[in-house]
Amino acid sequence: MKLKNWAIALCSATVAVGMSVTAALADTIEITGNRVNVRSGPGTNYRVLTVWNKGVRANRIKQSGSWAYVVTGPIEGWVSTSYIRPVGGNSGTTQRISFAPGTSGATVGGRVQGSQYRDYLLGARAGQRLTASITGTSPYLQVLVLAPNGRTLYTGSANWSGALPANGDYRLRVRIVPEEQSSGASGEYSLTVTIR
Repeated sequence: MKLKNWAIALCSATVAVGMSVTAALADTIEITGNRVNVRSGPGTNYRVLTVWNKGVRANRIKQSGSWAYVVTGPIEGWVSTSYIRPVGGNSGTTQRISFAPGTSGATVGGRVQGSQYRDYLLGARAGQRLTASITGTSPYLQVLVLAPNGRTLYTGSANWSGALPANGDYRLRVRIVPEEQSSGASGEYSLTVTIR
């Protein structure tokens, strides 16, 4: 199969989140009700961004009380946990990326299948430029980039470049796109990350 190359980097925009949330959950959920509101914040007083129907799948990144922050494709927002259920078989690992002395980059690799994911943590400072490129054996591989506050900065396979908006640990998640996780799709990848 022809290898696909994707280059990603963090965009310079960030949104301050003034609420306490749990750590990243990184599981796939499914909407269980019809006409479920996806909101801009964790509560009914936040504006409705879109409406999802039963069967829509998304990744739950974090949770605040009875509200889950979910992402699928370009859409992200908060959904009441009353209208979601976890999809079985989620599993993942987390690995910290560190650079060898005198270098500004590192390469990691692995394989994901179905709802599996691989998370990579990378400490960085505001103003630095992070670039990550992934080569994989599947067209269904996807990368999420999460800021230290848990905000999703990027989801997909387009080219991105930018300066880091804040100090802290950035999370790069490699996974199969949610729409193909139930099919058992898999892919091997090599992820190269640099910071300058």
